[in-house]
Amino acid sequence: MTEMEEREIRQYVTSQTPPESEDEVSLVQKVGRRRVARQSHDLYDVWMSSGQRWWVITNMTNLYMQEDFKSLDQAFTYHLGLNLVLQEQFNVEPNDEQVEHVAKSWRRYAGAVDAMAEADESEDFQAVGIRCREAVLALVRENMNADWVHFEGERPQVANAKAWFGIFANSLTANSKPRAYLKALADKTWDLTVWLQHYANASELDAEIVLGATQQLMRLFTLLRIRHDQAEMQRCPACDSYQVVEESSGAVERDGHFGTLLHDECVSCGWKSEQKFDQWPIDRLKRLIDYATGTWSPPKKSMADLEITDDTETDGNVR
Repeated sequence: MTEMEEREIRQYVTSQTPPESEDEVSLVQKVGRRRVARQSHDLYDVWMSSGQRWWVITNMTNLYMQEDFKSLDQAFTYHLGLNLVLQEQFNVEPNDEQVEHVAKSWRRYAGAVDAMAEADESEDFQAVGIRCREAVLALVRENMNADWVHFEGERPQVANAKAWFGIFANSLTANSKPRAYLKALADKTWDLTVWLQHYANASELDAEIVLGATQQLMRLFTLLRIRHDQAEMQRCPACDSYQVVEESSGAVERDGHFGTLLHDECVSCGWKSEQKFDQWPIDRLKRLIDYATGTWSPPKKSMADLEITDDTETDGNVR
């Protein structure tokens, strides 16, 4: 366990502890790592100054009181079950990356999932195929005029999804394997949506197959969009790890200027780069000084500015 790893666990547990309790983390012990369904989970035993102990499990990080979960196996089993329920609950909720790159098509895909929940007959399952087809076409319309799209020759018709995804694949990556994968997945997914739309004996499993293919296409497209826009990842010069993060100090003064000392640090091996001074802009420094001296404070909203919602408490105070 590196110092940074320990510090992150300490900060997480502290953030989950009520300030009024004055309970502090006294010891962090890494007790293992387990990999289930292609996801790794780090396991920690955390001691508090009060004598209370927590199991902390990552991906997604959560903590469990050891008074309630006597063994680590019990806590880990519960953690996996909780993650599974949350993943299913938010299966059709787009994450921030999907909102940015496939928002319109994802909304139509969510409509297909909703239709599936109500489907009973073959025509209902066929309707799922229609909605998935609309989601694929929405992805084309959403990106066909983007700046990153490059092609030569005649412009394909909007309904020619296969041609457009071929253009998208060529524009997004020069690597032959991901390019070929996007083209093949788009071709097969489009064929599946059209097939289901016209398949008179469509069943629940047929609709599930098309839903899965459509979701996979949108996820792959999102990943390639991110990869296309993302700068090359930095590697640690000592161990070649990708786990290099930027760390900063508190406020420092150099030659009459205020700022922060920045350095890169490897989570894997602990390597640290030389520190560099990041000078604060004058306007930011002035705001900090004014705030520290009490000459400026954040503007306060009047009661007229506050929106009264159903969360209003019975004593009339707005939460």
